[in-house]
Amino acid sequence: MIDSITGLDIFSPLTVLARLCGAMIAGFLVGYEREQHYQPAGLRTHMVLSLGACLVMLISIYIPPVFMKESPGADPGRLSAQVISGIGFLGAGAIFKYGFNVKGLTTAASIWTMSAIGLAFGAGFYFLGFAATALLVVILQVFDRLENRLFEHRDLRILTVVFDSAVISAETVIGTIKEHDIDIKHISITDQIENGTTEVVINCRMEEHFSTRRLFEKIKTLGKIKTIRID
Repeated sequence: MIDSITGLDIFSPLTVLARLCGAMIAGFLVGYEREQHYQPAGLRTHMVLSLGACLVMLISIYIPPVFMKESPGADPGRLSAQVISGIGFLGAGAIFKYGFNVKGLTTAASIWTMSAIGLAFGAGFYFLGFAATALLVVILQVFDRLENRLFEHRDLRILTVVFDSAVISAETVIGTIKEHDIDIKHISITDQIENGTTEVVINCRMEEHFSTRRLFEKIKTLGKIKTIRID
């Protein structure tokens, strides 16, 4: 069978590299778009998942022609399919929620992809296994630096400010907060009529090293601030 892009046989090393790289490029494009929207599954996660899925597909294509001639009744893909589904539960253990943010997605994706790499070596597809390993390392190392250079990593935070509504207006508090480098997503304002206070709750994204102390000090200068909390 001839590959439609390379014009070579599907077992050719160039065909293998072309398909793996094509999967990586697809993962890069989708991951880039998700990263711009500050989604937890970003550039590297999509690239790793796309590479792993491509690897599993290649293994499933290569196994029958190689093994069916010697063992016509055998199905070497049966056990490998169970590995792919079962390893997902192990990868899920690497994902955890840190505050309002999700961590460990790339690790979980790399665990899943490594299971496919193990299947490749187990089936005797040494070039496929080594090529996928090299590309996976490139994603995790090189694209980690590229990701940090191209994108600002902002964590989802909830900022709550309670103040005396007779002295300060909600617009003043919100305006003060907007003066800082904060990406505001949603604002909720609640008036406590009995005690004469107003509560402003802001869902926002902040840089990892954002100085909350400087923000708090700025808000305090408005006077009559009852509570400032950030989660």
